[in-house]
Amino acid sequence: MAHEAIRRAALTLFIDQGVEGMSIEAVAAKAGVGKASIYRRWQSKEELVIDAVIEVFADPPIPHTGHVRDDLVQSTRDLQALMSSSPTGDVFPRMAAEVARRTPLGRLYAARVIGPRRTVFEETLRRGVARGELSSAIDVDLTVDHLVGTLLLRKLAGRLKRSDRAFADRVVDVLLAGLRSRKS
Repeated sequence: MAHEAIRRAALTLFIDQGVEGMSIEAVAAKAGVGKASIYRRWQSKEELVIDAVIEVFADPPIPHTGHVRDDLVQSTRDLQALMSSSPTGDVFPRMAAEVARRTPLGRLYAARVIGPRRTVFEETLRRGVARGELSSAIDVDLTVDHLVGTLLLRKLAGRLKRSDRAFADRVVDVLLAGLRSRKS
C-alpha cells in the first residue's frame, strides 16, 4: 500500500514539477509516509522516479501479422495511444528534457522505456527486409527515428490526438512510400 502511494506521489510530482522541482520530502508528504519509508525502497530520487514511470508503461506488444505495414501501423497506434493517455503521455514532456540532457534519469528512461519500444520497430523492419517487403539497403535506425520522431514532435507540439485513428496509417504509408521509392 505505501509502496504504491509513494510511486503515485512521485509520478504526480514529477509530471507537475520535474525531477529538480520535486523532493523526497514532498513525495513523503503526498504519500502520507515518512522519508525513511522511501529511502528503504529507493536509493535516490531518480531511481524512485524511473520506478514510478516504468510502472505506468506496459511492455510494448510485438505484432506479427506477416506484413511490415500492418505491424508498423499497429505499433504506431500502440505508441500513439500510450503517448496520448494520462499519466504515461504526461511523463514524456518532462522526461524529454532529461533524455536530451543525458542525465542519469534520462539515460535510465532511454534504456528502460524508449529502448524496448525502438526494438519493436527495429525488429518489425528487419522482418520486412527478411520477407522482401523492404530493401536490405534501408537504414533501420534512421527509419525508426523518422517514425517515432513524428509521434514525439506531435506530442511536444500538442498535436498528437488519440482520437485520430487514421494517423498511424498515414505516418506509416508516408514512411513506406519514401523507403520504397529509394534506389537500392
